[in-house]
Amino acid sequence: MNTANMRQLLRAAPSVFAARASLVALAKAFRMNYARLPICASYQHHMRSLSDNNRSKWHGLWEPSDLKTEPDIPEFDTIHISMKGFDYPVLESYAKYVHKAVDTMFDLESDAWPVPAKSTQIKTFHPNSAAVNDKYDLQKYERTVMVEDVPITTLPILLEFVRKNCPEGVEVFVKEPDPQEEEERYVPDYEVIELQKEKEAIAAGKLRKK
Repeated sequence: MNTANMRQLLRAAPSVFAARASLVALAKAFRMNYARLPICASYQHHMRSLSDNNRSKWHGLWEPSDLKTEPDIPEFDTIHISMKGFDYPVLESYAKYVHKAVDTMFDLESDAWPVPAKSTQIKTFHPNSAAVNDKYDLQKYERTVMVEDVPITTLPILLEFVRKNCPEGVEVFVKEPDPQEEEERYVPDYEVIELQKEKEAIAAGKLRKK
């Protein structure tokens, strides 16, 4: 071997030895990881068997059958949204809007009905006298929206919705049902009332004759 070939071999020796060392290290790492795989799998199986053995045979046997995942939310049986105002078109439009919103937006059972208007007479007087200058007859109209089974979590949102959308000149009251107001919603039949009075008068006359 001449001197030139010897020098070329010596230059390439470090790179060859480095490549060989890297291959040896890679082979060792592969053998180590390959040997660990069965150990990890067996270890996991061992731990799983320990957890199964430690579980009691009475596990889940005495759990109550009436458990509920959702809490019970109290509800109002019935509430009345009473709206009053002197401007009939505005009041009627607002009552329809609230009734529709309760059904669609809040998904609650509801009903609506009108209440007979109540008349109010207002008088104006001449300055510094008791003489009547003019008279005004005002009609105050009323509409009621009844809402059933209202959750206590929904009621504040419903009240805020009613308050925010209330037009000017309309009074709104939210309350529980009143039996007296239930009677006021019906228009009296005066013919039936007169017949009832005559019937009572005839019955009283018969009792006097006896």
